[in-house]
Amino acid sequence: MTKSNFISVTCPACCEEGNFKIHPFVDVAEDSSLKEAIFSRDLFRYVCQECGEEILVSYDCTYLDSENGFSVSLVTAGDAPTLSVPGCIVRIVSSINEFVEKIALIEDGIDDRIAELYKLMLEDQFEEERHDAELLAIYYGGQNPEDKSLMFYIITGNAENCRAILSYDTYQAIAKQFDTHPEMAKNSSRINRLWAIETLQNGFSDK
Repeated sequence: MTKSNFISVTCPACCEEGNFKIHPFVDVAEDSSLKEAIFSRDLFRYVCQECGEEILVSYDCTYLDSENGFSVSLVTAGDAPTLSVPGCIVRIVSSINEFVEKIALIEDGIDDRIAELYKLMLEDQFEEERHDAELLAIYYGGQNPEDKSLMFYIITGNAENCRAILSYDTYQAIAKQFDTHPEMAKNSSRINRLWAIETLQNGFSDK
C-alpha cells in the first residue's frame, strides 16, 4: 500500500520551517501518477510557503513495481530496512538521481549492471581525452526504439555536457560476459560505480 506522511523542513533561504509531505513507500500499481512525480523529482521537491524557495529533499523511499518484478529503495543513510519481495529484483541507491535512473533502466528492460560497467568505461575515456574538464556524473538517458541503442548523458563542471551512445550490439556483447563468467553475475542489491570497479578488478573481460 502506498504510504505518505509529513516531515518538518527548514528553508535554506529564509530559515522558516514548513511541513513536507513524503512518500516512504510507493506502489506504482496503486498510484501510477507517483511514478511521474519521481521522474520529475516533484516527489522530493519542497517549496517554501514563506519565500517560494525550491529545494530537493532526499528521504528514504521504496518504489515497488510488482508487474515488472522489481523494487528500488532510496536509502539516505546507513543500512535502513529495504523491501524484499520474492521473485523481484531488489536495488538500493543513495541519491535521488540514482533512484530515478535505476527505475528508468529497469523499466526499459536494461540490465543495470551493464549500464554501470559502460558508465565506468565512459569515465575512463573522458578522463583520458578531456584532462581540462571536470566530470560530475554520467546518467542513462533512454533507449532508441529504432536501433535499441542506449543514450547516456555526461555532465561536466563547465556546462559542456555531452552524450554517448552504447550500441545494442555492444550491449549484447557485454551481456554475454555474465554467461561466460557467472561468478561476476552474483546477485547484488547495490549495483553502482563501486560495484563496477570491483567487477572489473575481478577480471570481467573477454577471455
